[in-house]
Amino acid sequence: MSTLKSFLIATLCIAGQSTLADSPSWKPDLPKAKTAFERETRVALREGHHIEPTIFPGFYAVRSGQPGAPSAYFREDMAWLGNVRTQGWSIRSPLENNSEGKRNWLKEQIKYLPFENLIFIQRRKPAVAVIWSAPDCPFCRKLERAFEQEDVSAFVAPVGLTEEGYRQAANIYCSSNAAKSWQAMMRENAPSEPASPGCSYPHEMMNDIGFFFGMGRMVTPIVVFADGSTMSGWDDHQALALLREKIKQQLFFPNPNTRR
Repeated sequence: MSTLKSFLIATLCIAGQSTLADSPSWKPDLPKAKTAFERETRVALREGHHIEPTIFPGFYAVRSGQPGAPSAYFREDMAWLGNVRTQGWSIRSPLENNSEGKRNWLKEQIKYLPFENLIFIQRRKPAVAVIWSAPDCPFCRKLERAFEQEDVSAFVAPVGLTEEGYRQAANIYCSSNAAKSWQAMMRENAPSEPASPGCSYPHEMMNDIGFFFGMGRMVTPIVVFADGSTMSGWDDHQALALLREKIKQQLFFPNPNTRR
């Protein structure tokens, strides 16, 4: 298992930096969120920092303005905080602060993923998981081989372990056929196809997904199943057994219109 050190490095994009949180599916109230954050922390928002909505309803990110720098997160009720005072997150709700509560919480957040902006790897079986994965992660390559072996589809949120890994992720994401480029890279370390004109790699959104999926622990790969259960890292014994169990249970995601 590999720790995601690249959370602290600059983003390398093909056509600049962007985030799909610029137009979230919910209606954020940024002034109210800023007031709540400053009341909770008892200090004014630091100079150069700003608050953005994430793709997850009710959740905001505090950005430093430095590409690739870590973000802090909070929910508008301030009962859920991530990286605000210390690393990791804290939950004040007894209903959420247990294993079952966390699984249900994550299952709810999955509903708001912009599946059409992830990479859809289509195989014979429907999509069994959303994967937060990196082209320069050896465990992610093992995972890809297992998904190929089981002939099961997946959605991929591509990131990187290193600066070069992020460059590869951005190139793949913005290629004319992202799914084909992802599979070629993971199988054969082949370079991606040419980038589509005007494409931007949504770095902040990808990092947000990793933070939420990993519940504050950003490692690759992170695998999230439709029932909200997760696993981090990959081995060809316990992880493969869990994958086969989910396939047997037919816990699949629907296959919406996606980028490929």
